[in-house]
Amino acid sequence: MPIILRILLFISSFLSFLFVTRRLKKSEVKLHDTTFWVILSMVFVVLSLFPGVVIWLAGLIGIQSPINLVFLIIIFCLLAHCFIQSLRFSALEDKFERFVEEDALREEKNTNENREEK
Repeated sequence: MPIILRILLFISSFLSFLFVTRRLKKSEVKLHDTTFWVILSMVFVVLSLFPGVVIWLAGLIGIQSPINLVFLIIIFCLLAHCFIQSLRFSALEDKFERFVEEDALREEKNTNENREEK
């Protein structure tokens, strides 16, 4: 892996790590959401400091260029994160729909009780 790419990978990974940890300290994001980004940035810091690992893995898997492996790892991690977020979003949608239905039933019940009282 070229030294320029290693430096860019290290700087961007380190900056993303700092950005995420600052947001966590300011309580702008939950710890559960932050762990993915912290772990991912730490993995890329390690990969930028020890490019031999990427070269070895690329050779083991049969990928010709180690940078292609780095891109593959990034794409895989982001797709996995996107899928996990989709699952969480679907669960929230289900909870919201149940809440709206229960609220509508409560409102109808209160309306019927008010009519009966009159």
